[in-house]
Amino acid sequence: MSAQILAGRFEQQKQLLAQSEIKLLHAQVNPHFLFNALNTLSAVIRRNPDHARQLVLSLSTFFRKNLKRSNDEVSLRDEMERVNAYMEIEKARFTDHMTVEITLPEELMDARLPAFSLQPIVENAIKHGISQMIECGHIHISGRYRANTLELTVEDNAGTYQPPTGGDGLGMNLVDRRIKARYGNRYGITVESEADTFTRVEVRVPLI
Repeated sequence: MSAQILAGRFEQQKQLLAQSEIKLLHAQVNPHFLFNALNTLSAVIRRNPDHARQLVLSLSTFFRKNLKRSNDEVSLRDEMERVNAYMEIEKARFTDHMTVEITLPEELMDARLPAFSLQPIVENAIKHGISQMIECGHIHISGRYRANTLELTVEDNAGTYQPPTGGDGLGMNLVDRRIKARYGNRYGITVESEADTFTRVEVRVPLI
């Protein structure tokens, strides 16, 4: 009986930690993103009102998805709707300085993964990669099934990745911790980088 009570308390604490970490991720991205988005809209409204209206819709989609994320697991389709809304704003901010490529087969889109798994990774690629480049930056999001595992990859052509120290890389570290706590240490995030060439971040979760 004591063991069951302790196990129940442990599970409850783990769920509370996961919820707290999601809120921390939201708090980390929203102020930074909103500040940049409003500045971008201010510039675009003057030169292209139609484009500005589309960006307002993207911004609305992003925050609507944020507010609805009360559970801890979503489909890849739902996750990508928010990532796409985020990237539309960022592409407008960088104008011709950034391109995005997405190659996700339709059969992957109903796969389940922890909510807020890709947003911090895409943001890192832009904030610490693309924004540091003089030439045009490129982000490629791809995915596949392999050995009963969903593998999602976010790759940029900046190659500026540095292992996180202190508070740096907080969002990506939280994503990795949440995945490992939920599915075990064989899953999570791996990073491969070649200086000034590419940074490739892979997210691995079990096929559900």
